[in-house]
Amino acid sequence: MQRTSPTSTTYIPTVRQKNASQNAVDLLRQMAIPQLQINPVSDAVTDNAGVDVAIFINYLEASKEEMEGMRMPDVRKVEYLEFPSDPRFRGAQRVINIIVYEYDYGGYTKLTTNENFLMGFSTRNNIFSKFSYKKMTYDLYVGASHWNNHHGGNTVKGIYSLKDEDGADYKLTRTEALDGSHYKQSQYPVTLRATYASEKIQIRNTFGFTHSGVPTYDQRGSLTYQPGNERNYTFDRSNPNRSNTIAYQGSFFFSLPKRFSFDISPRFNYTHSNDYLSYSTSNSSEIIRNARENAYNYRVDTYLRKHIGQKHTAMLGINGGDHINRLRYSGTNNYYDSFHNSFAAGSLCYNFQTQKISLYADAGVCWEESDINGEKYNDIYPFIHLNFRLSPNAKNAFSAYFQYATNSPGIAEKASDILQENEFMYITGNPLLENSRHVSLNLAYTWMPSNAFGMSAFSNFFECFDRQLVVYDPYNDGQALIRNYRNNGNYIKEEIGLAANWKLLGGKLQLYASPRQAFYKSTGIYRKSYNPFTVTAQATYYLDSFYFKAYYQSPEKQMSSISPHIYEGRNFHSLTVGWANSDWNIRVMAANFFNKGWSCAKTITETPLYTGYKENIGTNSHPRINVAVTYTFGYGKKVKRGNEVGEQSGANSAIMK
Repeated sequence: MQRTSPTSTTYIPTVRQKNASQNAVDLLRQMAIPQLQINPVSDAVTDNAGVDVAIFINYLEASKEEMEGMRMPDVRKVEYLEFPSDPRFRGAQRVINIIVYEYDYGGYTKLTTNENFLMGFSTRNNIFSKFSYKKMTYDLYVGASHWNNHHGGNTVKGIYSLKDEDGADYKLTRTEALDGSHYKQSQYPVTLRATYASEKIQIRNTFGFTHSGVPTYDQRGSLTYQPGNERNYTFDRSNPNRSNTIAYQGSFFFSLPKRFSFDISPRFNYTHSNDYLSYSTSNSSEIIRNARENAYNYRVDTYLRKHIGQKHTAMLGINGGDHINRLRYSGTNNYYDSFHNSFAAGSLCYNFQTQKISLYADAGVCWEESDINGEKYNDIYPFIHLNFRLSPNAKNAFSAYFQYATNSPGIAEKASDILQENEFMYITGNPLLENSRHVSLNLAYTWMPSNAFGMSAFSNFFECFDRQLVVYDPYNDGQALIRNYRNNGNYIKEEIGLAANWKLLGGKLQLYASPRQAFYKSTGIYRKSYNPFTVTAQATYYLDSFYFKAYYQSPEKQMSSISPHIYEGRNFHSLTVGWANSDWNIRVMAANFFNKGWSCAKTITETPLYTGYKENIGTNSHPRINVAVTYTFGYGKKVKRGNEVGEQSGANSAIMK
């Protein structure tokens, strides 16, 4: 049911686990794989170092939304791979590959509805449909999501070090307390995908369109100053917006003679956005910031591989792309920004594999150019990845990973526009901001002595050198502050942890726990250390067609790498009861029932000129009842099945917030 090898760790999900799962991410959560971490709110899947894990279905890349359409009884096995040599994974470093049955002809349709109560109106409905005939498969995804609530925004207390009109220093405490808000959003994604798959050729083309609109995003509250008179002021903020996105993603794989293979994957995204912001107080003039943006990004990844004998694989990779933003601000400040960040990279990779050892190494060079309104910055830098995995038998595996790479800032960090945020705060970027280098070192040991128990112990190290950092400087002769960016100091994060899964009562009871201790350190102008402890625990019990699950995640705590602030979230806990058969899955979850209020998280920012205390108000940590229902019906001859299509992402926005 579970075993290790030099190339992967393979899990066979039980019938109970598949029966209790509504989608692929839900299956991973039910399986409680020790090498994975799954966010309970966003469903993001990462490894124990927090690095994103690529999700594949039958060796073809899939998004989170695509996996929502899977029919769980068709899952055969789940593989976790590190730096796989199989060319069909197209250079992905960490992979979950879900093997499912497919169709010879015919297909299936899956309907999903997800409703939340006690937190305002929140509904999400999707239709997935798949049809296969011989070597062609067609997927259609249509979704509609709506949110409407009166609890969203921030309460902010800021302490400003300013100068008065006479040039004397003084401290001002400005408190913006949220009293009420209204947020409405609708989203309508549509995606069509066609796949051709034969023994030696795989071709896939995906086209998507998404409309997202926020017609209402209003906040209001009280505003006070200390020192100041006894009068209380008020503020109003409105930020409606809308966007339209079109996306294309292609994948072309060819198995060539003499054990060569070649694949190329082009991607293109375009997003048009309109963002309208107005902010006013009862004691100052209104700030209006309207942004109209066209954002494009494209990327092409090309790999040529050669298998040499039974143990060696060589690969040549060529990658290139560009992020392009055309952004116009109007209102209180008027600007036009033309930005692009292009890159081209080449790498050589080598993989050595025996029955007990797998070694992966790549090295390459990347050229990068950013251009913000004619201010150009060029950088040529090397990158290195090394991964070693030792699996002496099917029960034990040891892995070590090293990376040297670069962090690149975007337009929000490099734009020279000066925008007003409130009476005493302005924001801008630094066109001369440079790239930062970083190193990562991760060690892990996986032990699976039997089908009933599995664990992974891990240690992670990350250091970013001369990082991009948020700073606050005097502005307008010291009567206000301006938030900017500069390169300064190092950021270090170390972490040790353990994740374990234990099955009892013949697999009817499953227990999972993952404690971890982190150590953060910042050098340079902001010297600070922070050492939080967090834990995640889960218990699942299966009773015939019913299942019961209890989940707890302690408050998320972290120190930001680019800003001198500490983030502390609230805990997330839930109890779930569900019933399922081969076609239906009905689930009711009660979450955060011991939490009070609408506070989600707190952020503390400490600098010489500005200290801020922000309380995030929202629905993520508030008590809720969630009802989710899926119904699937199939047609045709089932020989194969999988790879559902999902909502496509848009181009990266450059609008400063």
